[in-house]
Amino acid sequence: MNPLRLFVFIACSLSLLTLSACAVTGGTGNPLKATDFSQYTDGPIPADTSVWLLAGKQTRPGPAIADITNQIAGRNRRERLYQAVDYIWSHFHYERGLNSAMLSRTAEELFKEKTLGGCADYALAQVALFRAVGIPAQVVLTANVAWMQSYKKNNLVMTTGHVFIEVYLENKWYLVDPTYRFLYPHYDRTSKNYPRGEYFVMRGKDYWELGLFDVPALVDTFHAQALNFHRDQYQEPAYALDDLLGL
Repeated sequence: MNPLRLFVFIACSLSLLTLSACAVTGGTGNPLKATDFSQYTDGPIPADTSVWLLAGKQTRPGPAIADITNQIAGRNRRERLYQAVDYIWSHFHYERGLNSAMLSRTAEELFKEKTLGGCADYALAQVALFRAVGIPAQVVLTANVAWMQSYKKNNLVMTTGHVFIEVYLENKWYLVDPTYRFLYPHYDRTSKNYPRGEYFVMRGKDYWELGLFDVPALVDTFHAQALNFHRDQYQEPAYALDDLLGL
């Protein structure tokens, strides 16, 4: 199976959760896109944005995260972002047996074990490292529009969603897709519409800060969103993918 299409299937009562295409390289990694980082200048981080530099309950750094943080250098937040993404892709591994543990482990535990149980873990590791290297960041959970429409007709259909990360680079917010290493420079964070048919559910520092401690809690949250969703609420966002973090 293509590693970019490793889908995570989590048994949960009578339903299943898929958090879009979990991908890890198993240590092989891909070279970073050639980027002239000197063309980017960091602006000051606004006070209302600096709160996203603070760790949440699940992303509090310990020795394992600190050790990696010390290995990442960069002239600005963008270069450190690229280095952090490359580190996760090059050193972490996917283990299907850990799928049921998604959301239950801390970021520090992920860094100690260097194993991921699914895309939620993958985003958690990245958002924790981003903050540790001085990049304001938060996770954004989205539910798939096509799935929500299907769920209203059949409540046994597999739950499908995704986890994005918002990051503050230079002087504005960008959207990162940690699964595919996509960077959306023209991101509109006031909109609830996300790329590839995804719709906003919630954002926060980490899952525990959002009150999500395990997969069943996440599934319940997505189900509630689906029941209150109407198809005409979604429009494919106008902003385009302009950058790749090394694909």
